[in-house]
Amino acid sequence: MTASMTSSTNKHLSLTHFSSLAALACVLTLSACQGADSVNGEMDVIDKRSETLLSSELQSVNGTYGAGCTDRNGDWSIEIEIDAPLVNDVLSVVLNDEGCVLTLTELVTDDGTLAATPPIVLTDSYKGTPSEFDDPVQYYGNAKLSSVLFDSNFVLTFLYSDDAKLATDANTASFEVVESSVGGDSVSVPNNVIDADGLILLTDTDQIVQSASGSVGLTPGLVPGQTYVVVDAVGLDTYAELDAAYIAGTPATIGMSIPAVDFTLDGEDLDAAAVKRTLIFANIENGVASYQAFEITFSPAPAV
Repeated sequence: MTASMTSSTNKHLSLTHFSSLAALACVLTLSACQGADSVNGEMDVIDKRSETLLSSELQSVNGTYGAGCTDRNGDWSIEIEIDAPLVNDVLSVVLNDEGCVLTLTELVTDDGTLAATPPIVLTDSYKGTPSEFDDPVQYYGNAKLSSVLFDSNFVLTFLYSDDAKLATDANTASFEVVESSVGGDSVSVPNNVIDADGLILLTDTDQIVQSASGSVGLTPGLVPGQTYVVVDAVGLDTYAELDAAYIAGTPATIGMSIPAVDFTLDGEDLDAAAVKRTLIFANIENGVASYQAFEITFSPAPAV
């Protein structure tokens, strides 16, 4: 499995807000509140400025719903800074509304609102040419969605720079994933599914990892297990090897994602040798463990 990744300074913010007043209103007028389920966005912001030239800080982004969006029209907003004021309702899409096309139109900073030229029609990949923000240009920006299927909550990644050449995903590393598993006695083996598209890795021209952000998404299987570790070890095929690596690590509780920081990739030289990490999930019952492992290989970014 291969995917593209980029990153630098990252802000990852949950944008699901529930109002107790709205909830009470739905209880009192249930028939008026019923409707299709919706999915919400999370925001990743990637700062690829060569230096901090700009005094204004990003607050939020604004956009529009396309004509094909079910039960949605007009404008939407999504915060970058926590509790930033929004001029429109928070971005959400009806569950599985694949025909919904979102367009990013504005970037809101603490110094004012900057229009995107041209507006960015959001897909699951960056545009070949970034958009300009303001005149004269303050930012070059690019954006993409983690998925346009809208079958679950999604991530809107906004990439910006003072250099148009850096506001693309050209400085990205690639990776491959190999899965293995072993069982201990009668303890069931975890059978989770991972999605590394949200793991964002930025390298410089020498292929040195400058920063890693985002996360590896996790879809729990019928046997999710309880804990995981990420180890700097490869070729773990036998029960003894996985057990020893897991015990030597620092187990963390399994959630819905594995944060990039757990992979300890900052400063790694992708040109020097294959950089690999092994993600191990454990299902432990009465002191007996079974393991599921994903060996991830990180490769150099394509030449710019």
